[in-house]
Amino acid sequence: MQTFLHNNKVLLTTLFSSTLLSGCYWDDPRTAAQYVSSNISKNDVVNHLVDLEARASTTTDGSSITRAAGTSGYTQSKDYIVQAMQENGYIVTTQEFDFRAWEELAGTSLTVNGVKMTSSHDVEDGTEPDFSVMSYSGDSNGTIEGDIAFVTPDFRFDAEDYDDTDGCEASDFEGKALTSKIVAIQRGGCSFSDKVVNAEQAGAKAVIIFNQGNSEGRTGVISGTLSNESTATIPAFGTRYDLGKQWYESSLTSSVPATLTVSVDDKVVVIQNIIAETRKGDPNQVVMLGAHLDSVPSGPGINDNGSGSAGLLEYAATLADLNAPVKNKVRFAWWAAEESGLVGSTHYTDDLFSATYDKAQTEVMKQYGVENAEDLTEAQVDLVEDRYNELNKVKLYLNFDMIGSPNYIFGVMDGDLSDTKDSPDNAYTGDFTPPYGTSDIESIFNEFFGFTSNSTVPQALSKRSDYAGFADWGVAFGGLFTGAEKVKTVEEAEQFGGDVGVAYDRCYHQSCDDLNNVNQDALYVNTQALAYVTTYYAFSQPIFPVEETAVSALRTSLIETPTQKLRIGDKLKAAHSHSDHGHFHGDFDQDKE
Repeated sequence: MQTFLHNNKVLLTTLFSSTLLSGCYWDDPRTAAQYVSSNISKNDVVNHLVDLEARASTTTDGSSITRAAGTSGYTQSKDYIVQAMQENGYIVTTQEFDFRAWEELAGTSLTVNGVKMTSSHDVEDGTEPDFSVMSYSGDSNGTIEGDIAFVTPDFRFDAEDYDDTDGCEASDFEGKALTSKIVAIQRGGCSFSDKVVNAEQAGAKAVIIFNQGNSEGRTGVISGTLSNESTATIPAFGTRYDLGKQWYESSLTSSVPATLTVSVDDKVVVIQNIIAETRKGDPNQVVMLGAHLDSVPSGPGINDNGSGSAGLLEYAATLADLNAPVKNKVRFAWWAAEESGLVGSTHYTDDLFSATYDKAQTEVMKQYGVENAEDLTEAQVDLVEDRYNELNKVKLYLNFDMIGSPNYIFGVMDGDLSDTKDSPDNAYTGDFTPPYGTSDIESIFNEFFGFTSNSTVPQALSKRSDYAGFADWGVAFGGLFTGAEKVKTVEEAEQFGGDVGVAYDRCYHQSCDDLNNVNQDALYVNTQALAYVTTYYAFSQPIFPVEETAVSALRTSLIETPTQKLRIGDKLKAAHSHSDHGHFHGDFDQDKE
């Protein structure tokens, strides 16, 4: 690996030196990007991780340390970032909001058919546990005993009529004796919360969701969340596919008794996003990048997502040290409560962009003498969308969530959907086109990895990380990802090294996600990539290439596709009539992909 790092540095240095021959390195976006990227310090970015782990707090049950939103570990992490950014000369603010903090307390247990299951808290070396408590699970209020009952599982993965929506509809529970039972439901088709709420309404005392089993990445323990907005009040556990299928087969001939207990602390607290920006640069052309600062309750989250947080901080420090005269304002964000349902980033985007859309809509209504928004014609709505994009100062958003996985790949978001359109992880269905500029962002990331002779893997746009809120509001986006619980393929091992058939991150959402769980070389290269792409856009005017089709492409992505008609307008209505925290897509279990 030393040779890899040496070659990487030589390539960047050679490229930078050759571009200096043509003049000042701040005059050209690519030259500036190469210069800043070549100044990233591997030791410094790793030291930021050391500092973040040191600020994690002990969990209530004493089994681990954590930086979860609502804990002192998060507060201390927040204070560390704020102080560092202020010392580097940035304008720093915090955005406060109410948050439903949830924590699992000591004493969780699960026994099935007389066999005591192993909790995710009981493993320390990345060994696969049997079950995990889902975030925002209800309290068992003592011990719950009962037989396991199944709803509509389907193990015929190759069948044409395969149904992956077990428990997604209230009708799935009709005609079944589920009162006072512990209901087991197969993953897939809808959110975990929907499944648990449906089961609770059908009389279930608790729910166990077992993994789907239809692919390598859908077999292990589910470490999921019901989301902070879930109305479920009963306990909810996630477990492995093989256990769920085993219990189902046993239930065909005899009862399957289970006993479980879980205690939780569920309360509303005030938490903060951190927003920091450069003093220089065009304030009407904002280049934004972000990473979530919080961990899951069960561990310190040093890869997920100390890695992205540290990468942002090292880039900010480097940009300040070089006194880079950015042409466009650069805005940094460290998000709170991503692990609880993208809470912080969704709060920020809905708050900021709904106000911008309101202003655009008011201007158009005044121009055409329209009193009610519902009376706007389709052509006038087009004008509102165009005006919104003129008023919106945030021109792009870059997301960095898990950029140092130990068994890593270099994953780049597939901004034009050319490689992942048909992926089951793709959240953009039908003929939807991502916001204009998204594909350009992908190309600049790949440009960096091409310069450094590294392969990349296109990542489906699943909207399961903090870029989702920006995408919903029509902002171009992109980002990096080194993998979570899915396993590395033979082809990927040939490209990046590592272990075939082993998860990219064996400690994903576990207590062992600590300093030993980070590949420092991958973290370093990705921080350089982060620096390269952000700097490129910070010095690009216009930010994206100007094409005659730009406006029509943007309109297509926002309003003309039948499945996405009036996308921004619909988002605004949802923000006004529901919670600030928006909506989720598919199985909201923080798969990160």
